[in-house]
Amino acid sequence: MNIRFIVAAAFLVAVLAFDSADATGPYDGEWKGTATSAGGRCRRAAISFTVEGKVVLGQAKFEGDTTAINGAVNESGAMGATIGFQFLTGRFNGQQFEGTFKFANCDWDAVLRRTSSEDGDREAASSGPKGRY
Repeated sequence: MNIRFIVAAAFLVAVLAFDSADATGPYDGEWKGTATSAGGRCRRAAISFTVEGKVVLGQAKFEGDTTAINGAVNESGAMGATIGFQFLTGRFNGQQFEGTFKFANCDWDAVLRRTSSEDGDREAASSGPKGRY
């Protein structure tokens, strides 16, 4: 059996083992950005994922190919994930995520920004007029 398949399957089981009923986390929301490669033959990729609690799900859009992202984030902001069968590691810092991965024989650097968060959505929804009606 392929060792990458075993590692990816074990990682996915660990991600699914997280309790999805956990309270919202500090990294919750939608994150979007790009990944660039120092190599000239690999063009920029669009990266997006959603964080809910500790679970990270999304996709990477390469030229002619879209690949799923599955992972987890811990309390300190460190994230481990897979893009297909390749590893993506990185860290959340405020409203930004920076990570690295290898894909299609290229080394990639990814930078994403939070585009929305459940906390921000809740605050906006509750910031309506206050007072007596």
